[in-house]
Amino acid sequence: MPDLEKLLAFTALGDRAAFAELYEATRRRAWGICLRLLREHDLAEDAMQDAYVKIWHQAGSYRPAVGNAEAWLAAVVRNTCLDRLRSRRRERSESLDELALAEHLADAAPGPEQRMEASLSQGRLQQCFDALKAQQRELLTDSYVLGLSHAELSARRGMALGTVKTIIRRSVLALRDCLAGAA
Repeated sequence: MPDLEKLLAFTALGDRAAFAELYEATRRRAWGICLRLLREHDLAEDAMQDAYVKIWHQAGSYRPAVGNAEAWLAAVVRNTCLDRLRSRRRERSESLDELALAEHLADAAPGPEQRMEASLSQGRLQQCFDALKAQQRELLTDSYVLGLSHAELSARRGMALGTVKTIIRRSVLALRDCLAGAA
């Protein structure tokens, strides 16, 4: 096994050959971590690539006095995989909430009974919608009525993407809670 500390030091200086050697020496263990945590080949490949990009950029932050190089590398790979898992959970949760709202707001050729029920529930929906803050109403309208993506909303409003997502998610949850309370 090559001296990983030395390879990390040279990688921190931008030595591509040292980085290539570091990759060859550690890729099997990193792949095992990625595959074990993510359980899907494609996701594991993406996470492994991201991890080695981080290693390339963060090699200078490795401190031998704190721990050995192999443990540091494994931690970078593991944390990258965990970030991927958290991101996927958030995306699934957001898409489920947005789907539920979209289904609730969908207009599907109603019959007389559905129209009567719709007029009652539309009044509740309007009340709940009006109870939201102006920014929440605007973002929801732009997202669901105009069909703008979160990234487009972020760019148009000059807001961070995470902030846009958070506001929309909280708005959807507030509508859901309000509608559940009115039922």
